[in-house]
Amino acid sequence: MPRSGNGQDMGLGNLADANLVFKRKYRWAFEVQGLARGDIPAHYVRLAARPNLQIEEAEINYLHGTDWIPGKGKWQTITVTYYDTNSQKMKPLWDWLASVYNLTDAVGLHQASTRSSYAGIGIIRLFDGCGTALEQWKLFSLWPQAMNFGELDYSSSETVDIELTLRYSAVEYFSQCGPPINPACGGCFGTSVGGPFTFTNFPLLPPSSLPLGAGLGSGQNLLYPPLAANNINYLNFGVIPPNSSTLGVTILKTS
Repeated sequence: MPRSGNGQDMGLGNLADANLVFKRKYRWAFEVQGLARGDIPAHYVRLAARPNLQIEEAEINYLHGTDWIPGKGKWQTITVTYYDTNSQKMKPLWDWLASVYNLTDAVGLHQASTRSSYAGIGIIRLFDGCGTALEQWKLFSLWPQAMNFGELDYSSSETVDIELTLRYSAVEYFSQCGPPINPACGGCFGTSVGGPFTFTNFPLLPPSSLPLGAGLGSGQNLLYPPLAANNINYLNFGVIPPNSSTLGVTILKTS
């Protein structure tokens, strides 16, 4: 195609890729699993949200200079709204709410005390137009921090809803369509490629190079010969068991 000038291309660029898949706000499902009184299905959820993470910052000062570095991460609450129906499949939802705060007994007002009794795992899935999963979020230790049973209005034809503010402690994200995520983790031993992972029964080569039963210092290098050609080192953080020439260790692949 002939160009009309030498400046910045002003078209859609990569957004015009014929195989590009946009994630859409209306192709998703949210369910809660692992509850003491049964799982809550996705069918009656009206509104939901993906997780929201806030990173604390630490201020660094020296002379005239100021900088900020990232600190602890805190997952913020999300709001999930359910249609309020008479379906028997809504029972696990009401059981869950009453486990956190027993609204069926105004005198007893009992509350579950163990995490296994009041918390579950929230599952958020996004789909393409063919129903294929694009991504999945797992929200662990999920429980309702606020319950809003909604206003009533004689002049409105809208449905009655239950709005929940959900608290959770940890999140795992799974990308099921698109490039793999490979976070960098820089520290005293360089920047990792792919993060920490585990080999079991990793051979000590040669076994006699280190005394059995001795502790290996953090950062001691063991070179795995089949990978030597690629200059891949493995950092050993384990302890050699007595009378053994192999070792299950946690290792860090470094560039």
